Amino acid sequence: MAEAAAGAGLDPDRLSFLSCLRILRLRLRECPGRSALAFRAWYEELLGEMGQEQLPARRNRINPRVVKRKMSKFKKKRAHHRPVPPLKKRFVEALVLET
Repeated sequence: MAEAAAGAGLDPDRLSFLSCLRILRLRLRECPGRSALAFRAWYEELLGEMGQEQLPARRNRINPRVVKRKMSKFKKKRAHHRPVPPLKKRFVEALVLET
């Protein structure tokens, strides 16, 4: 998967693991074992096919610190907690280090 992602110009975790595994299971049966040239051509096709299995863009995963239960030290979850605005800073920019 790392080689397929590098060939597609992606980060390896942007490829679908299950899709790549399924492709490998299907294509492994037709792997040529005799000729190095035929194997290299098969391998390049395999990497190209795996490089197309991209995951959709990730969304920010941020939720307010509230719970649904009534008896809790946290505030009760209300409608205004649901539409969380997108983050304005990246995680690294939001960190404050004190010495």
